[in-house]
Order: sequence, then C-alpha cells, then structure tokens
Amino acid sequence: MNQSFKLEDLGQPILVASHPRSGTHLTMDTLRRQFTACAAWKWPGERLDRLYLPLEGLTVSEKEMSWCIAQRILGRSPRPLLKTHAYPALAHLKADFPKLHQWIQDTAQTIYVVRDGRSVLCSRHLFMQSYNPETRCSISEFLRQEVNGKSRVRAWATHVQTWMAQPDVTVLQFEQVIQQPRQTLADLGEKLSLSPRFVEPLLPRSPHNIWQGRWARLTQWHPESTAIIGYYGGQKTRKWRDILSEGDRYFFHQEAGELLLKLGYISSDAWVTDQS
Repeated sequence: MNQSFKLEDLGQPILVASHPRSGTHLTMDTLRRQFTACAAWKWPGERLDRLYLPLEGLTVSEKEMSWCIAQRILGRSPRPLLKTHAYPALAHLKADFPKLHQWIQDTAQTIYVVRDGRSVLCSRHLFMQSYNPETRCSISEFLRQEVNGKSRVRAWATHVQTWMAQPDVTVLQFEQVIQQPRQTLADLGEKLSLSPRFVEPLLPRSPHNIWQGRWARLTQWHPESTAIIGYYGGQKTRKWRDILSEGDRYFFHQEAGELLLKLGYISSDAWVTDQS
C-alpha cells in the first residue's frame, strides 16, 4: 500500500451511476475519449476496469478489488471516474471504506445515466443468463421476478426515481448521448468545467465481439471501449417491441408507466396495445 496516498490530493472525481445495462460504459468511455482530464490508462494485460474505479468491486463483487489497486486507479487521471449501480447512499462502501465514502460524498460530481427501462430489462435479461440460472426463462417471467420484494420493472423505476430525486445530480439520457452526441458533450463540458475535444467519431466504438474486447485488454494502454457484451447461448438482445406481449406491456405500464411518461419515452398508455 502507498503510505503517502491521500484522497485529498486527488482531482475531483466523477461518479457515473446507473441501473445496470443503461449505458454506463458508453458514458464513461465517452468521457475518457473526449475529456483529457478523464483519460486514464492501464498496462497492457490489465483488466479494462482499471480505467475506472468500480465501487461495487471494492465491496460486493465475488472478486473484490484490493484497496492498493483502487489507489492506483484513482491516480491515473486528473479527474478519476467512479462507477456504481448502487443507490445514492452507497451503503456498502460507507461500511467498509468510510473515508472513501466521505470523499465521494463531499467532492464528486455525479452523472446518473438513464435509459428506456423496456430496453434496459431486455438487455439485462440476456446478460444475466450468463451467470444466473434463475433468469434463463421467458422475458415475461423475468420482468415479474422479485428483487427485494419488487418486480424487476418496479425495481428499475425505484432506482431511477431515487437517483433523480438527489440534489446536484446530472441526469443523462442514454438516447440523448446516441442521438445528439455533440450537444451532449457541450452540456457535459459545461457541467464538469472541462473542454471537450470533439474527437471524431464522437462516440467510442464498442467491440464487435468478446474476442475483440479481450484483444484490446491484452494489447492497449487506452482501449476505446470498456463495454461488457451480453451473451448467452448464441442469443442476441432483442428489441422490446418484438418480444413484449400485450400482457407484458400492461404489467410494465402498471409498474413503471408514470416514470416512462416523465422521462418522455411514452406520451400515453397507447403503447400497451400498439403492436406496430
């Protein structure tokens, strides 16, 4: 451990929070690509998550990261990137790393990435099948499975609503990043007090397959993408319009329709019966 390491000597961190499969990595990779202060590096062969600090990697992951490694990551860019899928209190971190928790609460600028929950859960369904046998079921069953007493749909909505209710959190819609990258960069630059580089292409390119990502990990200091590809049994993520039945849509609307309306993803309940 670096005995001279002090959190107060580091630059202001940027916390990128989201519900899983909402565009977390696209956001972090865009920040690394377009803002010099966020451009961390890693040794060839090091894991891709050495380009940012995954907070759950310190506390709840099966392969917990050591504090020594975390220190190295935090020192690799003037504005270190932190990632979380937790709730705003960061309870696990507070219990195990109180000084780090307090530093984040006191100094971090927070970006919360939100994406249409229907797309989020279709993507999450495929992704979770690679490690959780209980999710190897129909999308209808998956949506209705309970997480801490809530359906997966309601759990998504609760996560989003909780973060959106926090003060001083910049809410960034995934779809805006994709559709309006230049304006998004300008807005982020203003929020973060950083000047975007506007390097073309404006958005990082995701690996075409898992092997391309592994090659980047083995050979590159500044990989373009840290995206984690969802893959199980040769399946590909399908669009919600193609796989949600009318019953699924009705259930989703009952559980999270108000939030979909608030975020502008729907304008009424007509989508429940619209199969076009």
